[in-house]
Amino acid sequence: MGVIRVLYAAGDEAERAAVAAIRDESLEIAFPSDIQEIEARIAAGTADVIVTDFSFAAGGFADWLSLWPLPAVLLVNPGADPVRAESAVRDESGIFLLRDAGGEWLRYLPALVRKVRNIRESISRHNAFLSITERQYMNLLQAIPDIVYMLDGDGNFLYLNESIRSLGWDPSKLIGQHFSKILHPDDVLHVSKEFVLDRYAGTVTGPGQAPKLFDERRSGTRMTRNLEVRLIHGSRPADPFVGSVNAYGEVSSTGLELPEHQSLRVGTVGIIRDITHRKEYELKLENALAAKEILLKEIHHRVKNNLQVVSSLLNLQENAVNDDSVRGVFLECQTQIQSMAMVHEQLYRSMDLEGVEMEPYLERLADYLSGIYDAAYQGVEYTVQAPGVRLDLDTAIPLGIITNELVSNSFKHAFPGGRRGKVFIGIHDRGSSWELEVSDDGVGFSASKDRSACGAEHDRRCYPSFSSGLGTELVSALASQIKGSERTIDEGGAHTYILFPKTPG
Repeated sequence: MGVIRVLYAAGDEAERAAVAAIRDESLEIAFPSDIQEIEARIAAGTADVIVTDFSFAAGGFADWLSLWPLPAVLLVNPGADPVRAESAVRDESGIFLLRDAGGEWLRYLPALVRKVRNIRESISRHNAFLSITERQYMNLLQAIPDIVYMLDGDGNFLYLNESIRSLGWDPSKLIGQHFSKILHPDDVLHVSKEFVLDRYAGTVTGPGQAPKLFDERRSGTRMTRNLEVRLIHGSRPADPFVGSVNAYGEVSSTGLELPEHQSLRVGTVGIIRDITHRKEYELKLENALAAKEILLKEIHHRVKNNLQVVSSLLNLQENAVNDDSVRGVFLECQTQIQSMAMVHEQLYRSMDLEGVEMEPYLERLADYLSGIYDAAYQGVEYTVQAPGVRLDLDTAIPLGIITNELVSNSFKHAFPGGRRGKVFIGIHDRGSSWELEVSDDGVGFSASKDRSACGAEHDRRCYPSFSSGLGTELVSALASQIKGSERTIDEGGAHTYILFPKTPG
């Protein structure tokens, strides 16, 4: 550690002589005569510790010890004011020593001088370490491309790193300004505790539903993460592409314990990541997706129209044919085409193009077939149940044709001779599969084979007969197309079930 250079500015000539007589090789003691000499030695760097009392310079020097850059030992006499002594050595490396009448204090003086010197060196090393750490920390903050900010409890900026310049703001000029200065005005109402917390007063949100705030004062699981805000530029005019918003930021922030001199105890520290390019890309994707959805809707609309044109052409041809059996074939083709057209119409009407909502589709199909075969006039009712069932286009179209065949068969053959009845159309959830059910409480498959039960010889409801084989083959083929299996029950009416997987195979 070397020799400690001591400035002894205290006592009378006798005391100075006693101090000079101290034999301690670690001390080099000088006796300045006035404050000017002390200042000169300190300026020259030839002093390490000051020893003084309240008598030197009429106490003025002792009262201002805290202004000197050296550790001090203050000598006090018995009866001295302890408050004044404590005040004089407020420096954490300073200490005071009581002069006793027998002069024993002289024995302790060297040890106390070494102690205050060691304390000051320890503090200096610690401060140097803190200074280096602080410089490294500040250099790191300046190197981070994200905007780093610190707010006091009122939401005013205490610190901003240089990254804020990318938004046209001078960080030094934002200090003391409210954080809303850099945010879009409409966003402040949704990210400031001043406005947001009042809306949550008296409610328990938990970490998952806790509001996200730019000036977050909570930490842990309730701290703000991934808060998207719109940022405005400090100098550039509004961007015509995004209006007054020049950038988008993603904020993560947490509460920060502030020093007592910075107004409120809890403030905020946060990071703003520039997500402008990502946001612009997302907006472009959303616009492109919206355009494609419009295009797909238009395609479905045109396909529906084209199918209806085909259906109309078949209707014209049907009217030109006199043979009822041939006309029946035309009618079957028309209903099949119409069932496909309705799928595209349902997709066109839907807000979601990912699949066909089957319940409204089946209701419209049943209503259409009921009108074709005068079911309501004959006293035949129908019921549709398929809540929440959504199928892809490749499944919905074959299933629609199957339903068309089965429901048409029920309307045509199940209720001969003016018999009343009911038809049920439904799709049931069977775990990994869906099951289409088309049932009626009519005469059943066996009885419908008897053509005499159909009434008049040229009753169009008897052409062609589903049970004769053509309808059966079509239903079986379409069921296979959707990887499904078919089963029928001819008891208490005709009951047909098509079981098919939820995930197309």
